[in-house]
Amino acid sequence: MNNRQTIQANKMNADTAAFLDRFVKRVKATPPGVCPIAVQLAFLQCARSQTCGKCVPCRDGLEQLEKMMLAILEGRADMDTFHDMIALGTMIRDSADCAIGYEAARVVLESTQLFREEYISHIRDHSCREEVGQKIPCMLACPASVNIPGYIALIGKGRYAEAINLIRQDNPFPTACAFICEHPCEAKCRRELLDSPINIRGLKKYAVDRIAADQVRIPACNVATRKKVAVIGGGPSGLTAAYYLSLMGHHVDIFEQMDKLGGMLRYGIPNYRLPKDRLDQDINAILSSGNITVHLATVVDAKMADEIEKEYDAVYISIGAQKGKNVRIDGADAKGVLSAVDFLRDIGKGDILIFPEREWLS
Repeated sequence: MNNRQTIQANKMNADTAAFLDRFVKRVKATPPGVCPIAVQLAFLQCARSQTCGKCVPCRDGLEQLEKMMLAILEGRADMDTFHDMIALGTMIRDSADCAIGYEAARVVLESTQLFREEYISHIRDHSCREEVGQKIPCMLACPASVNIPGYIALIGKGRYAEAINLIRQDNPFPTACAFICEHPCEAKCRRELLDSPINIRGLKKYAVDRIAADQVRIPACNVATRKKVAVIGGGPSGLTAAYYLSLMGHHVDIFEQMDKLGGMLRYGIPNYRLPKDRLDQDINAILSSGNITVHLATVVDAKMADEIEKEYDAVYISIGAQKGKNVRIDGADAKGVLSAVDFLRDIGKGDILIFPEREWLS
């Protein structure tokens, strides 16, 4: 092969690799409404049509991979087929002579990790997983199913208050989530097809930075139902329940053992991750409904619990996970050894731990 042929071959491999890379992004961003194995099979068939047929791994191996994947898709395979497909894909990836073979096999191997549960569902249940059918992948990935495309569109038009209220339809903590959300939605962002995911959490933070959450009027409450609900625990779960119950027209009493509301948002996350004045903006907005009464520094014991059960139409218990886990090693209960939960709670309360002269080491 002369230099010109070598250059042309290298260019063809580079072009093929770029094409496959774009296809990988398309597969990763495939919405759950489309079977990812069907998309992967279409990709494999496209790659196989471009093989020159000179090397055995590419010529024969890709055909066998296609047959295995088709058997899985149609529910005719077992777990042995799945494992054989992984082994064959590994062999093709490591031995093919050009990008057509080894890149196609690499993408197939990646799909067995990205969509492993989908493969297993086709093998065991002969069908796609139940969540296949949701058409907006970022919303499906969001634990609260917030209307992400909707509030991004509103932010783009500068309608920040409306964006915050749209978030509140499913999540009354837009500010807190703007700081600490792990943004799983971005992993399924359709922008991945073009370049990279949209900074969804960053846009949410931009909105709450432009206008404080407690400056945005919440929706009007329903007419009073004369129903009373007791919420035991004023953390994120209890406050969320209280917010939506108040919008429904019910009166809510929150019983919180600490001096302030917020639960682990306040007493489990340090200020550098979630400034407490910003958390208060969300809490103030929740309480602005007018149907919520807060009882701070109130411990609900057995006697009080009986009284609450008689007085209220419903009780929502949201006491959270307030105890830290101890490590099963010698000295775990020694003086000066604290669980992370206890340590963060003390910091949240403003108690700075000081060990004079390091007595706890003696």
